[in-house]
Amino acid sequence: MDHLTQGFQLEGLRVEPLTGEVAGPGGTAKVDPRVMDVLVLMAGRPGQVVRREDLVTRIWGHAVVTDDAVTRCFYELRRHLAQAGGDERFRELIVTVPKRGYRLNASVIPGLAADATPKMPEPPAPGAPKRAWAAVAGAAAVVLAIGAAILFGRSNDEAGTPATKPAMQSIAVLPFADMSEAGDQRHFSDGISEEILNRLAQSPGLRVISRTSSFSFRDESIAIPEIADKLDVSHVLEGSVRRSEDRVRITAQLIDVSTNAHVWSDTYDRDPGDIFAVQDDIAAKVAAALHARLSAMQAVAPDPAAFERYLKGRFFYNRRGPGDLALMAKYLAEAVAVDPGFARAWAELAGAYHLLAFEQPGAAAAWRTKQAGAARKALELDPGLAPAHLRLAQYYWRSADPAQGDTHFQKAIALDPNDVLLLSMRAGRAASSGDAKAAVEFQRKAVARDPLSSVQHNNLASYLRGAEQYEESLAESRIGYELNPVSDAADAAERVRLLVLLGRIDETPEIVATMPDGAYRDFALALIDEPPARKPEADAALERLAAGPPVVEDVLLAEVYAHRGMSDLAFGAVERMREAFQQDAVADAEQEFHLRQKLHLSPFLRPLHADPRWKALIAELGGS
Repeated sequence: MDHLTQGFQLEGLRVEPLTGEVAGPGGTAKVDPRVMDVLVLMAGRPGQVVRREDLVTRIWGHAVVTDDAVTRCFYELRRHLAQAGGDERFRELIVTVPKRGYRLNASVIPGLAADATPKMPEPPAPGAPKRAWAAVAGAAAVVLAIGAAILFGRSNDEAGTPATKPAMQSIAVLPFADMSEAGDQRHFSDGISEEILNRLAQSPGLRVISRTSSFSFRDESIAIPEIADKLDVSHVLEGSVRRSEDRVRITAQLIDVSTNAHVWSDTYDRDPGDIFAVQDDIAAKVAAALHARLSAMQAVAPDPAAFERYLKGRFFYNRRGPGDLALMAKYLAEAVAVDPGFARAWAELAGAYHLLAFEQPGAAAAWRTKQAGAARKALELDPGLAPAHLRLAQYYWRSADPAQGDTHFQKAIALDPNDVLLLSMRAGRAASSGDAKAAVEFQRKAVARDPLSSVQHNNLASYLRGAEQYEESLAESRIGYELNPVSDAADAAERVRLLVLLGRIDETPEIVATMPDGAYRDFALALIDEPPARKPEADAALERLAAGPPVVEDVLLAEVYAHRGMSDLAFGAVERMREAFQQDAVADAEQEFHLRQKLHLSPFLRPLHADPRWKALIAELGGS
């Protein structure tokens, strides 16, 4: 591998490890040193599977490294290859081998010839093994036209701007460092950061990256410009919190990424009871520096002891480990007991009850009753609280009054139109009404504010599929997989579904081989009924799928039947699922909403739309 450290050519790209640059027809990408180390290691073993464990040992040594850190490293490597190559096919030169590691499918030539001309990867000769990038070869024109807007998390209205300068001021609030002597105040420092982030997100003139993406860099040694590049923002806010028994010191600084200069900075040395005012002051100063406008600040600060419990509740909500929802509810209940006038704590408590209803379905009715009570109390104290309207909407959707739920949902949107959760939910509800185009539009905005979330990318893939934009959908699905390679069977089935729709059945076996036995694998196998030699296996899988329990599997079953032209059986499969709902003790209108969404988003079911039974079915499910 030492012979590569002076430079090499990778499918025509010029890689210079000493300067950290990868150059090609798309320009020059500046690569983080650790990412470059990974590329050099992979280039030393082209065509071979590099085990994840070996890679960690060689690159990170004895340091403790999370799977997320490795995944993000490869995500960045692929991104830089595509950037330098000027084509998304270069991203596919790095292949993830499930449960094993990674493989570089590329030619490597040591040295940097002066006349070397970067070239596009060539397709394999007939009969030769296919590279992974062949799966998106047909999408090259589409990806080149919209790559910056979709693959790098920009919304449509930003897609036409230069890659180095977003169309509007944008900011990422990094988690403030816990500098307390005992290092036991992470819930407090995280809470301060999140509160500032949420305040800034209220500004219509700012694109604020969500907590999920901004906080993902917590334990990594990455320079601010690199973080800004990955999140596609113009500014970054960072800081620290040092807390003692009776004092809190908060330092914050706003950085303009284009100049790496401090636009604003300040240090607050205050009593713990003044923290709420400090958060508002920081948010106001940052907004002013960015020429943005914030909504009015809360007039009455909560009791400090209540606010402490509130931050602990939010900490457990974000951590979401075993038992954390119960801890979230515990601390939030304590917060409102200490300060019954703390409206936001009531709203968050309603959220805790909402989630506990899913975690404990046997007690769902009781939790939802508590959810409604907490949400109503929050709105009694503060009618302009968007999260409270959302939780009340969710309660009504699962009761006999979905129209009332829609009313509260619209109020939440009006109050906080840029919230990632609300954007994602708007996309889902548009899809459920059959408007896949609107669903894509809302979900793109969610991805722009949460660009490192595999869930958001996978959701966008589903809506693009419903809009029959299959190549784009496949690209988004793969980004979701890159961000979280430990994807479940449903994600794998989605990629198989898209490849079948694209007529690229020969690329599906490798995915199916990674799937565990069960309904999703049988669904994938049942779809792959060509060539004739595969039909016996497909038919056997269809039989198993048809014999399965009539819940999620029947949506899949209806798709297979429709794909095979068996309309009557497809309608029957959906009806079996509806009958299962009616027998379910926790059945509600929300289940029919999700069924309606799945039906609308499936291109396999398009042939059923001309059947009179389709319109009647959608109407019975609450659609139009």
